Amino acid sequence: MANADPAPRPLRQDELTGLAKTGRKLEAVAFTSAVTLDELDLSECLFVGCTFDLPAVRGADFSGAQFKDCRFSPDRFASCKFPGARFQGTNFFDADQKKGCTFAFCDLRDIAAEECNFAVGSFERCDMHDFRARECSFRGVRFHASTFTKAISKRVIITRARFEACNFTFTDFSGVSLESCEFLTCKFLDTALFDVNLTDAILRGCSLDKAEWERANLTRADFRGSTISGLNLAVLSAYAGLMIGESQQTELLERLGISVNPD
Repeated sequence: MANADPAPRPLRQDELTGLAKTGRKLEAVAFTSAVTLDELDLSECLFVGCTFDLPAVRGADFSGAQFKDCRFSPDRFASCKFPGARFQGTNFFDADQKKGCTFAFCDLRDIAAEECNFAVGSFERCDMHDFRARECSFRGVRFHASTFTKAISKRVIITRARFEACNFTFTDFSGVSLESCEFLTCKFLDTALFDVNLTDAILRGCSLDKAEWERANLTRADFRGSTISGLNLAVLSAYAGLMIGESQQTELLERLGISVNPD
């Protein structure tokens, strides 16, 4: 019989400081309220099977860090740096408390996440340009004033993110620009998309049932292959060039009160 994974071991503050400087791999470590990660340089560290039970982390640098099979209690990350970080099999949701983690004013550029659970958390005023996620849950997550854009110059702004097989049930994207972002085989059930900019966005093979679309901009968005139950063009701010498949035409027209009958 294979040995069980070791239980995470609590660290003292002096041990943590030493490991952060010399040993870049931290395995089966428990970060508890007995230590603080505030302002620590943990860039390029590898965290494997670690638990983070901290009420708040402020100003820590996790640039280029890797997290594998880690668990976070409902922590609050404020003004932390995560550019280039990688997350695999990591859980940011506490099932007992039914709460997730909060990221506020964090640098989350060039993030890659796979098979992670961000449910019932929030991203508040974060920089999330080129955020990439695969098979992750964002159920009930709130994206408040966060941005997926990057200013190249005063006139050129690039928006980029890619989500594949992710769950956005009850997620709140209200007011967020998702221009040119990609969503492939994702689930949007009762998702709030009020005032969202989806210009040139790709939503292929997605389930978009019961989403709230008021004042959304779907200019040149690609919805081919997605289920679009409840999408009413009349409540959108724009939809010129919206791409849909032939099988989707009838449903959209009937929502506008147009009866589609065979010749």
